[in-house]
Amino acid sequence: MARNPMMSELGRLKEKIQNKKDSIYQKGGSGYNLKKYKTGSSFYKEAKVQFDKDIAELRKLEAELKPRIDELEAAAKKEEEAKTAKEEAKTYKSKVEKLKDEVQRAKDAQDTKRAADAEAKLKAEYAAQKNKDTKKDSQTGTQFQVSDTEMVANELSKTNVTFDNSGRPIVQMTNANKLDPVTGNPSVEQVYLYLTTTKGGTGEKAFFFGTSDVIRDRYQKQLIKNYGSKQAVIDKLYNAKLLKTNKNVPTDVYLAALDAAAAEYTVAQVNAYKAEGVKEFPTMDEFLTARISTGAGLGGTKTKTNVLEFSDTSATKIINAISQQFFGRDANSKELKNLIPLINKELKKNPDVVSTTTDSEGNVVNTKTKTGLDVEQFLIDEVSGTDEAKANKVLGYYNVFKQSLGVN
Repeated sequence: MARNPMMSELGRLKEKIQNKKDSIYQKGGSGYNLKKYKTGSSFYKEAKVQFDKDIAELRKLEAELKPRIDELEAAAKKEEEAKTAKEEAKTYKSKVEKLKDEVQRAKDAQDTKRAADAEAKLKAEYAAQKNKDTKKDSQTGTQFQVSDTEMVANELSKTNVTFDNSGRPIVQMTNANKLDPVTGNPSVEQVYLYLTTTKGGTGEKAFFFGTSDVIRDRYQKQLIKNYGSKQAVIDKLYNAKLLKTNKNVPTDVYLAALDAAAAEYTVAQVNAYKAEGVKEFPTMDEFLTARISTGAGLGGTKTKTNVLEFSDTSATKIINAISQQFFGRDANSKELKNLIPLINKELKKNPDVVSTTTDSEGNVVNTKTKTGLDVEQFLIDEVSGTDEAKANKVLGYYNVFKQSLGVN
């Protein structure tokens, strides 16, 4: 089995530090010689000078490699947690399915007591899972350096731009460490992106995703530090048209404006990365400044380009459904390998374009959507070639059953 590249890099960095330590303390090294020579002798003094020099080099090496080691260890921990969560999800789903089956069998047998007992156990299982997940709600994700293109791409691939009930664009992410208490599947929840700089004086940008209250509060601290006071932050939000006034602003209104800024910033970052290939993330200050310069406000019409990206699982379901109708079988690995990236490539070329009109209060009054790629029709065209009659027949079948496939 091929070794995880992340763990390989982590091993190499730790080995580099260990080799430096070994060169100091093993036979022939300055640390070894300190024990070998008599204190005060010329040999001891020479060894002490070399030892101090070697230790300084070791500390410098440790300081240089520590940020990357910490990042890799955090990512490895997250990967292990995701693996554990997946195993727990499997166990949880199995337990829930057995209890559901027991409830149904008891009801079918008109055994009310057994049915009531099984339902009580099922509710307890739901409650336990919900309580377990509640403890994770305020956690933030692993921090990634913006320059680490592979890890950034992997993290952004888990996100998707969609719309909340009021029609506002939001970013959602699949959370493998949090399960839906009913289905047992990894939950999908709204996330916000926080951009900062790494510690250690390098000033390199890094980011992570987290829940609204956590990210909003982080940005509040960051902006107060940047601007010097809470009032200065309020003034910035007011100039960016995220507040209607900068005088005597109630705390809840101020926090709502920060939350709106974080949500809009997150959508802009994810869209820029996925739709436009922009790899360099601007800071929140730069984002607010750009908002001021473009005259964006609470009222008016805004256009957003939202790129849909299918996971391998979702794409495979759709491809297999169409393949079954054409060939009477699921798509093979070669077909999936060709079609899955092709779908996402075409989705990037043909995104949904949404125009949202808001009033002076920031309330959505009208939303128009120009739909991008019709994935089903695209796949049918790809598979059918010139057989138009067969393509129309398959499209009719697919429209009837696509709801059951989990696509709209």
